[in-house]
Amino acid sequence: MEQSTRIVARLRHVLTPKGLDVVIPLSVESYNAFLERSAASAASDLTRFKLPVPPPRDASDGGEAPAPRSSSLLVLVGNSRALWQPFLEFVRREIALSGRVDPDPIDRYVQQSVHECLQALRDGDGGDDDGASSAASEEPEQVYWVADTEPGKMILAQKMALAAKLVAHCPPSQLCLHPVLGPWLAFRCALVFASDGIEPASDSDAQPPLCSHDDALHERVAALMDAAFAQARLTNGQGPVAPDAWRAWALPRIALAPDHPMAYSPEQILYHYTKDRAFLAKVVDARARNRSTDYLHSPPPPRAIACRQLLQQVLRECAARYPDGIDGILLSGGLDTSILAEASDQAWGDAADSALPPGELSLDKRGDARPILRFTHAFTLQAHSDATDAAFAARIFERLRGVSLERHHVLASSLEELLAHAPRVAGLLATCDPMELRNSLVIYATLAHAATLGVRHVVTGDAADEVFCGYAFYHGMDEPALQRYQAQIARVMQYTAPTLAAALGIEVVSPFRDPRVVAFALSLAKRDLVGERSPVPFDGAVHGKLVLRQAFPESFSQWRAKQPIEQGAGTTALRTGYFAARWSTQAFATRRREVFRQHRVVVRDNEHLFFFEAFADAFGHDMANVPRTRRVPVAGEGENEEEEADVAAGFCPACFFELSHPDQDFCVTCGCWPTTCTATNDAQGYATQALAQLAQDKRRLLAGDE
Repeated sequence: MEQSTRIVARLRHVLTPKGLDVVIPLSVESYNAFLERSAASAASDLTRFKLPVPPPRDASDGGEAPAPRSSSLLVLVGNSRALWQPFLEFVRREIALSGRVDPDPIDRYVQQSVHECLQALRDGDGGDDDGASSAASEEPEQVYWVADTEPGKMILAQKMALAAKLVAHCPPSQLCLHPVLGPWLAFRCALVFASDGIEPASDSDAQPPLCSHDDALHERVAALMDAAFAQARLTNGQGPVAPDAWRAWALPRIALAPDHPMAYSPEQILYHYTKDRAFLAKVVDARARNRSTDYLHSPPPPRAIACRQLLQQVLRECAARYPDGIDGILLSGGLDTSILAEASDQAWGDAADSALPPGELSLDKRGDARPILRFTHAFTLQAHSDATDAAFAARIFERLRGVSLERHHVLASSLEELLAHAPRVAGLLATCDPMELRNSLVIYATLAHAATLGVRHVVTGDAADEVFCGYAFYHGMDEPALQRYQAQIARVMQYTAPTLAAALGIEVVSPFRDPRVVAFALSLAKRDLVGERSPVPFDGAVHGKLVLRQAFPESFSQWRAKQPIEQGAGTTALRTGYFAARWSTQAFATRRREVFRQHRVVVRDNEHLFFFEAFADAFGHDMANVPRTRRVPVAGEGENEEEEADVAAGFCPACFFELSHPDQDFCVTCGCWPTTCTATNDAQGYATQALAQLAQDKRRLLAGDE
């Protein structure tokens, strides 16, 4: 057993640098026994794949004969995503020598690598001191290749892994699931040694024979597999295969473990399922030249091309207005500001004036990918150690430092420091809406710091989420509902940055608010705006702003998931319990009643009460000082009659201030939603129910029942 353990350790040492990092030891006997146990339930005779047990080796040089073995060592070799980089280097060398990629490059790479590793073991390179002396006794008796289909040489690699109890089996997908790698591994060969076998893992370490997925996931995966087989039957090996046929086979694997940390890269997935050698050669060339690989297999969508051209034009005009560069950018590190900071002037490779191959874009920030806009400062606020904006923004700055961005300021702030600005911000924006203020406190604090540095103009990513459907609520809408809501938002959308910046003497530049960009977004279909990651949906997620993501592969945050400012900057705690102890339940109920009776504003929770107090402070505790039109209905005798019948159209039923637009169903003053019933918010009766509850709450507040 000591010799077998040494063999496995030495194999791992030499195979792992080649990307063959899955090394599973077992015994020939345990594999054969597993086939016998599985034969009864199999559709065909599995025992024909049993392996012969190697005979004991003869004594050499007159020495003693080796002790008889109870079993023989079998080592299954495979790979994770780690194979891709050394494999690409193999392909690069092959292209350099012959100018082409010959057939079956993966199989040839694996065979060459395994033979090189075995030779290294013979030469004594195994990571220990006595490698040379033991090399002869550690020579494999037989090497079986998974790709070999010749009778007598074909093996069932998955059955080997299952016999070793180091993977579980997923029946509908017919894939093995590794405890670390998930479904993202492949088996390449098996080595048989005349040494004691290593028996399957103990019960504490063993993987269950079957996966633990629920019935719903199994049904989904089974449906995806059925679709893949149905697609295959359409051609039955005859005629051309659709360019995206690979997706049908990739989707079941992705569905088992979406966004798995050990998933293959998009390029590796594409090649794994297409075996497209022309694509492989393009990947090698693109990587060598630091170019995007997004569209090496299929061209960019026409809408993405149009989007890129339009936004490039808007950014060029912006750059022309500020020939010395723009003072600053509020760099959240999200998709929108990543595009604005990194968008280059390159045309797609299929443009007549492009020197690049079709679909390619350079990623060289000091070369063709130099950004259109230049900035002196970038600002990112971080109010919590878990906030993610700062990390993404720092990566963008690393890419642009000394090219188009001079300095990056990460502003560390506590929640208490941010809340000190609440009366000022509530007054400037004339709002007590918690959602608005959670975000706007971050913007104001950032702009205030920028002002101390003499910044006169800043770029923001305002409007991209609204018109390009970045918010999650868009995802579930059907096409007509999405287009109605998108158009409504485009009519009523307002942003706080210009108001806050103006108070500090700063101009705000928001390229996504350009009327041409808004009109373009409104012309798009849902499939252009909401969909899976491309070219490979390996994260299993649905993404908004799809056309923007597709149009700017040079942006670092191309596929970063949408996060609101409060999450990215770290002010979410204000919503999730920060104010919980500020008022007891009874104290809150008392104060809520007082606020409604005195000011006719319905306060919803402790956070809302805090921001209302800041709002009231800003306007001298007199709602008449708020610079918005207000119509408070006159209460009936006894102040117990319903007031909703008297709420004027276009006014909020919770605070009675005028809505920002006649079509608005959200109050920018107090944050009430819904303020009225629309086809979108009342599709299932939600708005009707919510407004009825609000009416009841107001009656109780007037009557003192709370």
